[in-house]
Amino acid sequence: MATLEGEIHLEGTDIVIRSVLPDDADALVSYLMRITSQSDNLTFESDESALFADERLFIETLEASENALALIALQGDQIVGSITFMGGKRPKCAHAGEFGISVDRQWWGKGIAHALMKAMIGWARGASIAKIDLEVRTDNHRAIALYHDFGFVEEGVIREALVIEGRTVDLMHMGLRIGDDLSARPFTVSSVPRSSPVRPVTIREAQPSDAEAILSLVDRIARETPFLEIGSEGIGLSVVEEQAILSRFASSDRMLYLVAFLASGEPIGLLTCTAGERKRLRHSCQFSLMVDAPWRGNGIGSALIQRMLLWAQRSNIRRIGLHVHAQNHTAIALYRRFGFVTEAVISRAFLQHGSYQEALAMALLFDHKKPV
Repeated sequence: MATLEGEIHLEGTDIVIRSVLPDDADALVSYLMRITSQSDNLTFESDESALFADERLFIETLEASENALALIALQGDQIVGSITFMGGKRPKCAHAGEFGISVDRQWWGKGIAHALMKAMIGWARGASIAKIDLEVRTDNHRAIALYHDFGFVEEGVIREALVIEGRTVDLMHMGLRIGDDLSARPFTVSSVPRSSPVRPVTIREAQPSDAEAILSLVDRIARETPFLEIGSEGIGLSVVEEQAILSRFASSDRMLYLVAFLASGEPIGLLTCTAGERKRLRHSCQFSLMVDAPWRGNGIGSALIQRMLLWAQRSNIRRIGLHVHAQNHTAIALYRRFGFVTEAVISRAFLQHGSYQEALAMALLFDHKKPV
């Protein structure tokens, strides 16, 4: 995690801004719980302190990242504001990230949010960060005005992103581009010979015993297509690590991991879907899909999505979202056939071959589609 060189003293106040340390974990959790009672602009509620049980570990994890920054504003020993930026973990996405900011209501109007933003953006300009993203309630005009002051622009509206006291809330996706603009260049995707239609294909939930075969599939697809966040570096997980991930999916009713197998037992496609754990996000999930190139066009992607939709409806999921490379026209057409619509065009989502590429944020709201 990047750290500030020294402290920032807010002129005309006794407010000090500095980097977060692991020893700040308990005080930071107390601060977060305090501000939830002051505002409905956050993604968590005041009785969800368990979400931050591993806050010290989280801070220590940030410390190991070169493209993350966490700052707190202090009045004496009391935290009165915070900002956290987390960049992408993969090489294609390491140049971009999303941040969250908050200030204790008693200290609004003191310039704390402005100072935190200025410090973060100043750090980003020297840290090879080319894009800063955020999501803010569409009715939070005060915050939106602040972001506009720093040059952020609207890139779309994420519909019904939160549910607060039974009412759905939309979020605006905003972005700030930093540094030189690398013009987007279309990809030339090598054609891969397709196999003849195959039947039967078995779709089932993944088990820990599938770990080695799944890792091989993901690495193979990552080498073949430019449209994944994972690049030629591969997924970078050991079989044991993948087994642990599959165990968590298998034991959770909030996550789904589907795999399509040939009759021979070879996996040729997979879909993962994760629903929100926080109360305000439990109605929503995000998914990703990949199919091995030789088997595309055989309805495998459609079958995986169909299974996911049935699971989502049984799980009381009302919103399904995804991010897709803007030039992955085949995948976009597939999602649109199922009723997904584009909500935002996210600039500089990927850096590939020296060029920034866009991503589409798409979503399906069950209230706006025909029954599956």
